Amino acid sequence: MGFSGSRSAITKDSHMKKHAKALLIATVYGLAAGAITALVFALMNGVQHLLWSHPHGDRPLYIIAVIMAGSALIALLHHLRHQGSPTDGGMQQQLDDLHGTLQFKKRDTLLIAASAIVAVGFGGAIGPEAGLLAVVAECSAIIGLLLSASYQEQRLIRDTGAVAALSGLYGAPPGAAVLVDEQADGRKDTEATPLALKFLAGICGLLGFWLTHGALNDKPFQQLPLPGYQLEGIDALYALPAAVGGALLGLAFRQLHHRVPQWLARTGGPIRQILIASGIFALMAASLPLLRFSGHHELEHALEHGIHAGVGMLLLLALGKITAMAVCLAGGWRGGEFFPGIFAAAALGAAVHLLLPGVPLTVAIMGATGAMLTVSLGKPMAVLLLVLLFAGTASPGALLAGIVLGHFVHGWARQRENAHAGH
Repeated sequence: MGFSGSRSAITKDSHMKKHAKALLIATVYGLAAGAITALVFALMNGVQHLLWSHPHGDRPLYIIAVIMAGSALIALLHHLRHQGSPTDGGMQQQLDDLHGTLQFKKRDTLLIAASAIVAVGFGGAIGPEAGLLAVVAECSAIIGLLLSASYQEQRLIRDTGAVAALSGLYGAPPGAAVLVDEQADGRKDTEATPLALKFLAGICGLLGFWLTHGALNDKPFQQLPLPGYQLEGIDALYALPAAVGGALLGLAFRQLHHRVPQWLARTGGPIRQILIASGIFALMAASLPLLRFSGHHELEHALEHGIHAGVGMLLLLALGKITAMAVCLAGGWRGGEFFPGIFAAAALGAAVHLLLPGVPLTVAIMGATGAMLTVSLGKPMAVLLLVLLFAGTASPGALLAGIVLGHFVHGWARQRENAHAGH
């Protein structure tokens, strides 16, 4: 009995130390990863401000010149990595890469981060997630080596870094935790870090991001600018037309994201693909400058401009944004779909509001956004939490209606894609 009790006490003590270490990693490294994210994000915005914030920034020839200069840098960085296809799979590929291996190649990670910073700074129609996750992934690998971490601890370190980075960027720790945890195809990740630890890492990451962002900038991080709205009980019903439109927009993006790389692959090698895709994007951006950037800071102006210009302009902005995003991702402009997807869905929602004035603008935007992001990302719970915390609770019924519809449409789209792949 004495020996058995002693062994039990040792085992209990070992478990307590293990849990304490996990809590320490989630807290301390979560704070550090949030601060690192804010620094890299500030660098991206600094490059963007340097290149675009002057009187020539909206002139067509200047837009073409800057984007093609960015494409040359992206092509060089891609060449240095000695990789094949330049196509970026977006957010899901970045998360898959994060969990795909325990070993990171430092040189490749830094080149990926540099290419993502160039993509954001030189006006790509993508979100900044790729560069942020790449830098944090490298830091996670270094921390894991320094701690001589076990496989489970390395997984915790990488998940902590990813959740902290995305929490800082989106301002939504629960959404970021679920985004990293939730599988787009519904599979259960048996090796996943406990959600409670991810949530703790997200809170610490947000705190680290806010503190660092506040020290570097005098402006608060901007949330989604939505018009004021009095909540009503039938928002979900009013939102259905915009949700249907958002789901169709999400399907269109999935098709473009699949087809554009196939078309580019027929044009020649990776460098040629990058230059051709960038040339297409440069011409689109020169014709419609609002297609540049992630769309986060441009949304308010786009809605105001589009509503005055009419339904045609809003639909052009929505379709143009998803096309520009697909072309950028296919051409090696590394990034994510979250902010550009919101931009496209908001433009579509505003068009629905003009066509059906009885549908409030905020309701239309939230319904279209929920459907668009769910069809695109395939992660309904993450979309719900991210948009609620990023955009506020102006019309949760409309958002939920869009997410539910988007979930069914995403499942239908996956079935068709799997059946097509089987043939």
